[in-house]
Parts: sequence; structure tokens; C-alpha cells
Amino acid sequence: MGNSFGDLPGTGQSDSSAGYPEGKALYEERMQLLPGLWMPPAPPWEELPEATQARWQRTAEDADKTAEDADK
Repeated sequence: MGNSFGDLPGTGQSDSSAGYPEGKALYEERMQLLPGLWMPPAPPWEELPEATQARWQRTAEDADKTAEDADK
């Protein structure tokens, strides 16, 4: 069983597919909004820790699931 963030125990990693493509897409989409909000630039995806990448992946997967549930 994972922790409250959905990580696999002791790893800090999600059970999502390696590379986190959905998480990266969501991160980069939201990263582009920061200048319009007068926020400093976010670091590039490649510089994020693995645990942060996994968290963005889970967020993207949860958003997809929520959208699918709303369509039902």
C-alpha cells in the first residue's frame, strides 16, 4: 500500500508508467500560464525530482478520470 500521495511504499514513486508523459504535458501546459500570472518561471521538467514528476503524473491521471466520470 502506498502513502497518502499514492507513492509506492519506500520508493517515492508512483506505479504510473515510466517517463510520466501525461504529467509532463500538464506541467508544461501550466508552466506557460505563469508569466501571465506575474509568477517566476518554473524549472524545466527534467530538473524536477522524480517524486515531483510522479505527483504531476497522478494529478494528470486524476484529471482524466474526473473528466471521464463527468462524461458519463
